[in-house]
Amino acid sequence: MTTKESATISSPIKTLNDLLDLLSSPPSSSFLTNHYKRAQLVPRHTSPRQKILLCHDMKGGYLEDKHIQGCQTNEPCYRFFRWHLIDIFIYFSHELVTIPPVVWIDCAHKNGVQILGTFITEFDDGKEICRQLLASDDNVDRAADALALLMACYNFDGYLLNIENPIEPEHMQRLHSFVSKLKAACAKIDPNSLIIWYDSVTKDGELKWQNQLNELNELFFNVCDGIFLNYTWKPEMLLESKITAGQRCRDVFVGIDVFGRGCFGGGGFNTREAMTISYKSDLSTAIFAPGWVFETLDANEFLENDRKFWNSLEPFTSQRVLHTKSLTTFFSDGFGKQFFVHGLNLARNLWYNLSLQSYLPNVLSENQWLINHDDAYFGGSCIEFKTDHKGYFKLFKCLIPIELTCDITVAFKSITDIVLELKFDDERQVRLEKSDADSIIRNWKRKTYRITVNERVCITDVSIHCAENTDSTTIKLGYLSIRPVEPQCLKIIETLPPLIQSIEETSNSSIILHFLDSIQEQPTSIILVFVRDQFEQYSFLGATRQSYFVIFQSEIINNQQEYSMLAIRHYSLDSLDLINEQILKIPKAFDCLQGFCSKNF
Repeated sequence: MTTKESATISSPIKTLNDLLDLLSSPPSSSFLTNHYKRAQLVPRHTSPRQKILLCHDMKGGYLEDKHIQGCQTNEPCYRFFRWHLIDIFIYFSHELVTIPPVVWIDCAHKNGVQILGTFITEFDDGKEICRQLLASDDNVDRAADALALLMACYNFDGYLLNIENPIEPEHMQRLHSFVSKLKAACAKIDPNSLIIWYDSVTKDGELKWQNQLNELNELFFNVCDGIFLNYTWKPEMLLESKITAGQRCRDVFVGIDVFGRGCFGGGGFNTREAMTISYKSDLSTAIFAPGWVFETLDANEFLENDRKFWNSLEPFTSQRVLHTKSLTTFFSDGFGKQFFVHGLNLARNLWYNLSLQSYLPNVLSENQWLINHDDAYFGGSCIEFKTDHKGYFKLFKCLIPIELTCDITVAFKSITDIVLELKFDDERQVRLEKSDADSIIRNWKRKTYRITVNERVCITDVSIHCAENTDSTTIKLGYLSIRPVEPQCLKIIETLPPLIQSIEETSNSSIILHFLDSIQEQPTSIILVFVRDQFEQYSFLGATRQSYFVIFQSEIINNQQEYSMLAIRHYSLDSLDLINEQILKIPKAFDCLQGFCSKNF
């Protein structure tokens, strides 16, 4: 895998000086100079209840997921796609300030999940950092402001504070002030931001995990949004925590270590035992390191083990409803063995890009569906399932408002025809049996429907039926789009400008494609980049929503060829239509690259 330059890598902040320098003018750090485009947090239709927090700790973090534009890979990579089961996602590493990678922010936000970074100090080095941080009120103020600024610039939603080293008693007041000021600074930027305290240091400065909320850590809980309890609790401690928290009992997150280190039930596939206790105690839950199913078990069996793990926890979760203005999915989990475009197997290489993850069914495990990476309508996967004896399969619980007219498109493979069924919030059910337009694209059947309503309603459920009553019919589903028709959708663009504004050759054998500013104004589109060799074989290099794409010479040129062809394609993620395309002919020597920009076609 080729290492990208800093403009395409998400990275942490490792020193206190680097953090404080963010407030210099101009900042001496590069962390605020790269402006990334990220998905905005979509709302969720929820009610007050126990919350589920997932803390992602995977081999120190910043692995393949650090690549902003994705990467090619030689083996499977970890991904999480059961967003409807959780409320908060924490990206965790053992660096001072963990900034969540852009691809994770994209994934979490488009599923309505808040994503937090981490501020952590540990061991002797952490003790020295805290000594410097808490040496003055000015340092405390600057650190809080710098962390809030990072949150605003990278568009994530707050922090987990993890102080795992002793604090001198004379500095405890400033530590308490730091937590309070950080919450205020982040809330000023985003009133819904979250600051969560990890149960470690006590009010006396001792590093002494309490495994419950009590008088020794309550002062931190009182000035932030929640506490993440350590993992070695006993059931009676949770009952005491609920009493101490009072009306804020659901701001207490019961820590459960999936690796089972001292945890009730032993973790692993027995994680449900600890979650049962947490659930019965009416507290929220913090699931730590669910990547256990990927790290310790066969990575090639990851999807099946992940399904087994999360299905066991579903009884203790509340199903979150997808609340969005439209729903478009090509059923991608952000990983592929190849890349398909409208059923055409265009590129045959392994790739990983969580920004290309799309919505997957958010119904309970009563419906068993599988991700199939051997076939796809668009991207790297489709879902495959067998209908029950009624020929019925639930896909989504949602809230999609329809004012007047709505277009619905589905692409599938099946020996029988399918029927879409929609349920509305006025309790009506509509079966879409006869489509307005049928087509077959490389063995994918594509059906399009248009529905009209007389008054505003919301689609709340989306299901599929087999048109014929046959048992265990296998269906591959590759694309589903539900889009209200708006007047601007009828606008016809007669001519398209080129995609590329300029091409920059760098000193480290790479080129940077800079795209037109107008592309950034299309929030539901994405640019895909492919390379074609002399044997007419394509490889998928990556995808981006940013204003640039970086390509290394080693990715596109080998010693047996004098040049390669780059295909830069701009797609709408709503319709999967090709908006624009440009072809570049890249020679071994990066000379006069702009002269190789072809016309659009």
